Amino acid sequence: MKKEDSVMSNTGPSNTGFTEQDQAASTSTSTVTEAGSRGPWWSSVRALAVVTVLAVVAAVTFGVLWATDDSPEQLQALQSRLDTEAEAEAVASDYALSVSEVDFRDLDAWRAALTDGVSEQLAPKLEGAVDVVAPWLTQMEYTADARLLAAEVASNDGDTFVVQVFVDMISTSKQTPDGVAATATYTVTMDRASDWTITDVGGVGTGLPGGAGEPEPAPADGGR
Repeated sequence: MKKEDSVMSNTGPSNTGFTEQDQAASTSTSTVTEAGSRGPWWSSVRALAVVTVLAVVAAVTFGVLWATDDSPEQLQALQSRLDTEAEAEAVASDYALSVSEVDFRDLDAWRAALTDGVSEQLAPKLEGAVDVVAPWLTQMEYTADARLLAAEVASNDGDTFVVQVFVDMISTSKQTPDGVAATATYTVTMDRASDWTITDVGGVGTGLPGGAGEPEPAPADGGR
């Protein structure tokens, strides 16, 4: 009995010690495994939460800016102004080019170009200018070709637009049969409300015989 009790006593503590160690190791391994698997999972959730919050903040921010910022209206107003100015510049450019084309053999065409699209008050003044300059053009056998250089709105007040137009002219005459280059500057005032009617024009006659850009020719008889 004592021997058996001794054997059982030796076996009991030995088995009990192995079980506790094994259980502790198993528990430790399970805890480490659980902790190891739990770390990346929480990190992924945290990263996803941060991205989601940033996306929501960005969406709310841009939504508020779009609702409160008037940039679309400003852009629309700017585009409308640019379109209107471009239309004014186109009308003024067409007029300046047409009045810069001169041929002494068809001065009626030049007269028509000068009075095309102008107001009733301005037309008689321009026709009077043709009557003054026409004899010089015929005497000098004057011709001119033109090319547009630039046009720009100088100012506008309501529906009144003032456009400066620069035209490159090549003219020929008896005195300059090889041609002379000159730049004519026109100041064209228009009324948008009346379909861009030209109410005033300056620079007509620049570069023409008797005009501001060229001296008057000598009389045909040499002054005698």
